[in-house]
Amino acid sequence: MGNVIEIKDLYWRYPSFGGDENPWTLRNINLVAKKGEVLGITGPSGAGKTTLCRQIMGILPHGTKIPFQMINHHIRGSVQILGHTVTRIDEAANVVNGKSLGAIQGEGILSPRVGMVMQDPENQFLQMSLLHELAYGLSLQGIDVDEISVRSQQALDSVGLGYLWQDAEYIHPLDLSGGQKQRVSIAAFLALSPELLILDEPTSDLDPQGKYEIIETIQKIRKDRDMSIVLVELDPELLYEFCDQVILLDDGEVVISTTPKNFYSQMELLTTHGVAPFAVSCIASRISREPQQKVPITIEEYLPELLAKEFRPLAEVGQKASSDFVIEVEQVHYQYEDGTAALSGVDLEVQHGEILALLGTNGGGKTTLAKILAGIYAPTSGTARVLGNDLTKRRTRRGIPEYLGYVFQNPDHQIFTRRVCDEVSYGLDNLGFSKDKSREIVGRTLEMVGLAEFQNEDPLFLGKGQRQRLAVASVLAMQPDILIVDEPTTGQDFRMINSIMQLLVELHRQKKTIIIITHDMSIVADYCDRAVVLLDGENVFTGTPRVLFNDTELLSKTHLRAPQALRLARAMRQRKPDFPLLLNVEEWASIY
Repeated sequence: MGNVIEIKDLYWRYPSFGGDENPWTLRNINLVAKKGEVLGITGPSGAGKTTLCRQIMGILPHGTKIPFQMINHHIRGSVQILGHTVTRIDEAANVVNGKSLGAIQGEGILSPRVGMVMQDPENQFLQMSLLHELAYGLSLQGIDVDEISVRSQQALDSVGLGYLWQDAEYIHPLDLSGGQKQRVSIAAFLALSPELLILDEPTSDLDPQGKYEIIETIQKIRKDRDMSIVLVELDPELLYEFCDQVILLDDGEVVISTTPKNFYSQMELLTTHGVAPFAVSCIASRISREPQQKVPITIEEYLPELLAKEFRPLAEVGQKASSDFVIEVEQVHYQYEDGTAALSGVDLEVQHGEILALLGTNGGGKTTLAKILAGIYAPTSGTARVLGNDLTKRRTRRGIPEYLGYVFQNPDHQIFTRRVCDEVSYGLDNLGFSKDKSREIVGRTLEMVGLAEFQNEDPLFLGKGQRQRLAVASVLAMQPDILIVDEPTTGQDFRMINSIMQLLVELHRQKKTIIIITHDMSIVADYCDRAVVLLDGENVFTGTPRVLFNDTELLSKTHLRAPQALRLARAMRQRKPDFPLLLNVEEWASIY
């Protein structure tokens, strides 16, 4: 079949802006990917996953413009992509003012053959309209205009956004929802039909069903066109289902390269390196109460063993009832300036001290509703009150930050200072905290989100997952009575997700009210008291996670997917009708 990727003894470090050299970001990387294969890369935040993708793409070292004389201080080893060495530097090329900057062998040859979908789609957009964004790469290749139109429309259809084609010339990519932006960035490269497609966490902003639809689409295109894929992903189910091999990267090194089945069955390995295990594996470990080298992964694999076990009834979980509403929304409509209706008669009541999940498809209106509650938008019609304050009044909206904190979906829309510590202290300074008190809170909060060592760094140089945590920290530091977090765990590894959620749980213990917008159904099952589901700007469900996840018709309609722990319970109920509908690992452990 031949190899599309051959990496031998690769070392890389980024240039330092100070006197000392940076440590190696990548160390002793050796890997091979065959033609037509899907190579999965996973690992904790900061492991070097995105850097490795940039090496494969050829962005590094060329994109850094390192002087030729210094190149050996930054890169060693070789990277061959589609038979071309992308790490070799041509000293004679690219000379400016008598100083050689170096050029990458095969740079122009590979550009139309290799595509990379970046972690943050906004960093990829270059054009002012959706149509021109899709057509840009094709036009550079000299493709006929009619063919550009056909391929662009087909690509948009393939990612579930075909309904936007009619107005594609007038839609700015940045005006789309987070999930829609992600789909567009994927579509732009699918239109190019590359031989190798690199996907850096391409599903992080997508709704649960949308994740599988996108990957299935890419899989179909891969088979039809004999395309090779590099998939950086944190979701174990996606990696298990779609990859031929999985590489675990940690601290810049390849820990293991093996099949998905062998990788995810090693519980100790996953735990050591902070990789998310399967819920089935966690359940098996908890029920057995003994350390296991190999654990089951799939429902089908574990079901026969479970059926042979005796179980206890699930203890009744009392649902707290309260008429103390801190948020009241009645028949709220919101229409954008272009006439697009984002919300159509939404009703919502949020109880004091609860954790509420706000769910729905990409573009369903979740973020729009959150921005109304945060006072960023004013409702087009209807009423919205937070702690009794009428949000239809501009004066009231200005005072919202004193009691309600909002963490943006995209951290780059929130972060604006040049130091991490300044970002966290900004709100505290405005609230009148003393310098000593502010310094104490900043240090404690950064420690909690795992960013203490970066407090003097420029946020610009942090990874996306780190910037997301910084955005969370800047709001948490002010300890608002009500907290709205829009996709707080996007791009976070398993350990960081747990850390962020524990912060929110601690606030919950302090009787804070928390609204979480998320596509991670495990978070809903593990932490949330109630869930509200929006579809096309309308509220189609309000109730407990247990009721939601048992409604298969609603899940299908709203592109939601029950977590694996509950799907396992459903499978048990087909054999044992009296088996309880269990939401999470903790409930499973309680009945055995």
